Amino acid sequence: MINLGSAEIADLRVGASQVARVYLGEDIIWQPNFDSLPAAIYFSAAGNDDTGAGTQAAPFKTLKMANAVARAGKTLYFRGGDTFTGTLLCRPGCVYNSYGTGKATISSGNSEAVLLDNADSAQVRQLIAQGSGTTVNGSHGIRAINSHAEAIQVDDVVIDSCEVRGYGRNGIFATVANYPSGMAGLQITNNIVEDCTGNDVRGHTGGIIVAAEEADFWGLATYPASHRDVVVTGNTVRRCKGKRDAANHVGSGIIVAQTEGALVESNLAEDCGENSTNNAGPVGIWAWDAIGVVIRKNTTLRQRSARSDGGGFDLDGGCKDCVLEYNFSMGCTGPGIIIFSFDDTAYPNKLLDYSNNVARYNLSVRDGQTVRSEFGMFIGTMRPVGSDFQNIRVYNNTIVTDTVGAFSPTCLSIQTFGGVDFSHATGVIANNIFLQKGAGLLCDVRTTAMQIHGNCFHSVQGTAMRSFGFDWETVDQWISASGNKEFLHGTHTIFVDNPQLVNDSGSTPADFRPANSSPLYGVGMDINAEFGIARPTEDYLGNALPATQRFFTPGAMEPATPLPNLLTSPNVLNTGWELNDIDLISGLPGMFGGTSAQLIRIDDDGAAVGQTRSFASGTEKIFRRGGFVKISGDVKAAVIGNRQPDINDYWWTWFDLVAGELDDAEAWGAYLQSVPRFRMQKRPNGFWLIMHEMKVPSTWTNDKFWAQPSLPFPVRGGLEASGQRGLIHDGFFEFLVG
Repeated sequence: MINLGSAEIADLRVGASQVARVYLGEDIIWQPNFDSLPAAIYFSAAGNDDTGAGTQAAPFKTLKMANAVARAGKTLYFRGGDTFTGTLLCRPGCVYNSYGTGKATISSGNSEAVLLDNADSAQVRQLIAQGSGTTVNGSHGIRAINSHAEAIQVDDVVIDSCEVRGYGRNGIFATVANYPSGMAGLQITNNIVEDCTGNDVRGHTGGIIVAAEEADFWGLATYPASHRDVVVTGNTVRRCKGKRDAANHVGSGIIVAQTEGALVESNLAEDCGENSTNNAGPVGIWAWDAIGVVIRKNTTLRQRSARSDGGGFDLDGGCKDCVLEYNFSMGCTGPGIIIFSFDDTAYPNKLLDYSNNVARYNLSVRDGQTVRSEFGMFIGTMRPVGSDFQNIRVYNNTIVTDTVGAFSPTCLSIQTFGGVDFSHATGVIANNIFLQKGAGLLCDVRTTAMQIHGNCFHSVQGTAMRSFGFDWETVDQWISASGNKEFLHGTHTIFVDNPQLVNDSGSTPADFRPANSSPLYGVGMDINAEFGIARPTEDYLGNALPATQRFFTPGAMEPATPLPNLLTSPNVLNTGWELNDIDLISGLPGMFGGTSAQLIRIDDDGAAVGQTRSFASGTEKIFRRGGFVKISGDVKAAVIGNRQPDINDYWWTWFDLVAGELDDAEAWGAYLQSVPRFRMQKRPNGFWLIMHEMKVPSTWTNDKFWAQPSLPFPVRGGLEASGQRGLIHDGFFEFLVG
């Protein structure tokens, strides 16, 4: 293109003679018919730049001609299966694509294959970028850059369905050269990036990178975001191993940084990072120095690092309002999930405080296979800033670790480095499964003020739970030592039995779903009622999580079938129930509105409801029994009980519904040999879930479920009739869990 001022020259003459063609060196840059070419311009290895017309019947031949004829609104087609040598220089408003069978290849040797420099609304689709080799080439495969010196934004660049191989730096790289120029609406979708990053000693390399690293304009507390509203979906990154002895991390799959607003979804990163030797290691898919990045439904397999990191997914330093959800990591040398804030003391006031980040419904399997990052999930900081690490929410993840070769990772690690105090950290770690199958620690909680509740911690080999450097033999000791973690409403919130997954040695996500008979069903917490955390609408497998959900299961997946409620008429107390000294008033507002609740109104001091349960003898059984209740009038407590028809065998549990705490429990007879477990949890509309669980002797063939409004312990019942005094219930339940 030749311009006169801002206008392109349409006619160029020497004297009276029209100039037929203008070259810059060996490259043609203008000829008279360029502006009259059709909207679709074709290129073929069998074409001819001198005699071609740019039609499919008479195509052009070279990238030099493509770089010369491109105009906004044109689509340039390259014949599939053909190879074009050089670098494609993309123009604003142009589309570059293949036609015919297969994809066209741009063979760029030691240079980059595609450059989108200030190329607003340009699209690159269905092309193969082939470099000279990951250890030979020193360039990126496809690079999109805003190089404007002024505050000019580049919008809506698309890189779709391309294949990139054999580049020494990043496979696909989107960046900026100057401040405050930026890019918005970038889409990197459905590409395959393989065998890149092997020839860059500077580091910060990966298969797909969206960042400001070209000019080092990082730190969203100092600079505005270089990228906004980014989409990175459907891509595959393989074997981007990095270069040994680089100055920083090399060989990540996908990195999004210096970005505000991004969706990173349905990508696969596998077998990357093997040559990373720096203390700062790579991660499969991650974000740092970012606001509002959502990383969801991705897979990382066998991410490597010779030293630190090497994990599956990471929200790292400077992340704010970011989400990791529905991701799957397996076989990585580092943690499957990393929640971490790095030390930025050498760069003061650059990073935003790490805050409001979420990791939920992720699955990590047999990760942590190295000495430096031997963890299934890692939560921690190196940043000595008191306002950092605020409102972090980690819930409903499934983390399964095992001994692999010489490595026995810790399932959950929460710690700091460099003497950094972590007492300022706030947030919730709830409803997760931490399953340790190997010889590693079940958990290592060195320091945190975060709330830890409603999780399943189970070690198949009985390995220790560590707190502040000490290994504790019992859960009670660990809970006390770790600052009453897993203790709320006067009772334990932890679940320590085997969660009974479908196949905890498997390799597909569905293997790690709780089996239909899993005792894990229903022991999780309502994180919205307890902590104000809005729940998503689906689990890892896409199963619906209704807003009216009553029972919650830890981990990333709901069981395929809930445990059956064995009570007769559990929600409306009529058939099968014994009603003592009460009136039932139906049609009251339940937990979710409507008219599902009933008032058990006291008529006399023995007011109670019960149901006799029958079962076969010969085996010991474990029942989980309880209900959803709240007080009416001046009632203070509710009692859930188990009783043999012989009154000398019973277990009563008192729940103080005013204080919101387990009050006390009392056993007699055969129940004295039982080891009960209790739950008390908030539910909507002022209701509480109250529950106890205990063993029933093998000789019994029946006992009785019992519930009643009550005075506090030790008085059971003891209330006289008065107005609407009583206990409102929205259903009772009985599950056989062992």
